[in-house]
Amino acid sequence: MDNQKSPFSEEKLSRKQYREQIARTRAAGQEQEGGEQTRQRTVEDQEEQSSEDKTAVLKRKLNIAIVGLIVAIIAVYLVLFFVG
Repeated sequence: MDNQKSPFSEEKLSRKQYREQIARTRAAGQEQEGGEQTRQRTVEDQEEQSSEDKTAVLKRKLNIAIVGLIVAIIAVYLVLFFVG
């Protein structure tokens, strides 16, 4: 067990140094991934935009249905008032 290296470096790091080290490793990882990360973000953005478009269409349909029901209710009341 003494032969294994600790995942932590032997030197003590300040919080600022640790954050900088983490930022460097993340930046290096993103450079290696390169275009793949951008493609993934593009796909996610397209899916989000698509869902926003679908939501807008559903809102419009719901508004039309509500207005139609209100008109139908008013028509029924008018028929009942004048016929009855």
